[in-house]
Amino acid sequence: MAEVLRGNLAQLSLLDILKMLSAGNRSGRLDIRQGAKSGEIYLQYGNLVHAVSGTHLGEQVVYTLMGWLEGDFSFTPDVEAPEQSISVSTEQILLEAARQADQWGDIKEVLSSTDAVFKISASGSTNTVSLKPIEWQVLAQINGERSVIEIADLLDLHEFEVAKIIFGLTTAGLLHEVTDSMNAFREIVDESFFEQLMVNFTEVIGPIGPIIVEDEIKLLGEDREAFPQSKAAELVERVSLEISDSVKRAQFQKQMVAVLRG
Repeated sequence: MAEVLRGNLAQLSLLDILKMLSAGNRSGRLDIRQGAKSGEIYLQYGNLVHAVSGTHLGEQVVYTLMGWLEGDFSFTPDVEAPEQSISVSTEQILLEAARQADQWGDIKEVLSSTDAVFKISASGSTNTVSLKPIEWQVLAQINGERSVIEIADLLDLHEFEVAKIIFGLTTAGLLHEVTDSMNAFREIVDESFFEQLMVNFTEVIGPIGPIIVEDEIKLLGEDREAFPQSKAAELVERVSLEISDSVKRAQFQKQMVAVLRG
């Protein structure tokens, strides 16, 4: 079987490739590679029927691969899909992919790549910061070491969703990209962080607050005297889950965002 199309995503976007293959009613396998990562999209008579990348399958894989603005691709005709993981129409997928492609353009102005690593920023205003639960989940995993891709895998979310959240948190001044994460050292939180955490949490949950905080510190495998800055947001997220009242939980989290940023 001869390859009829091959090239680089920097010259021809994945969206344009799929539009061309779909319009030509082509059948076969489209291979996409970016460094050590790879993905496959299968078409049957111009319709997208299956997509796979790592352990992920289906429509969302197509959107994830759309975020790869660099890499190599090759199309091999007449290769049958091993299974069908896509049930929505190709037209619908391409429309959504076009919408996301526009958003990726904005996101890439802030994220150098999905391998980028971020830290909580100490600059900017916190007066209007109010995070949704999913945003807190992402923020809790940002430690100056994990990449966007690693956070997505950890939370079982797609790269686009995590990248969009990090983009929002960064433009709000909450985060900044780490340019040299390999040389990052283990920063220890200041005791004032725990003092504020105990006060704010006890105000909401009562005198049992400090006990819950100490238990969560142990569950994270750390001790208070040498607690790493990289796990501070995760600790806040874990103890906040003990607050059953969603309004009070949101208020507590908002207070702690300011504390986390110093």
